[in-house]
Amino acid sequence: MIGRSWRSEVFQDWVANEGAAKSKLIMIAFRQTHRWLRGPRRVWHPVASAAYTVLVNWILGVELPPETQIGPGLCLMHPQAIVINKEVVIGARCMVRASTTLGNKLDTHRRDLGSPVIGDGVEFGVGAIVIGPVTVGSGARVGAGAVVVRDVPPGAVVAGNPARAISQRG
Repeated sequence: MIGRSWRSEVFQDWVANEGAAKSKLIMIAFRQTHRWLRGPRRVWHPVASAAYTVLVNWILGVELPPETQIGPGLCLMHPQAIVINKEVVIGARCMVRASTTLGNKLDTHRRDLGSPVIGDGVEFGVGAIVIGPVTVGSGARVGAGAVVVRDVPPGAVVAGNPARAISQRG
């Protein structure tokens, strides 16, 4: 039987992506594959994971690993060329627009230094880049083309390269 939280997450994703069939398909495939991989290891998991990768990464052009921790209500606005590292944590009701990258940072010896943690209700403009072990606080807005390499306080609006706070929402 499907758990209530899975249904709730799928419903909230569905509502957040109203009118966007591609985004709905990506999020349903993500939630189902994430659910399968979270449970007991099954012999068909590699097949499910490969099918997900072919559909979402190769055909639909979005890198969203099924291991990623994502809260309900993720909106993928014009989902094309979105890249999200599997170690990224995304809160509820966030919006990610086209060509956004949420990725890890490596040191000079190729050791992983960490990935972003995104609060609830965060919006990313087209082409936003958030790299490394940074926190983007709840309710923040990351402007189009911004490059975030430092923490963003809750409710802040950041823009530029490197990103700087241009206002505080409140």
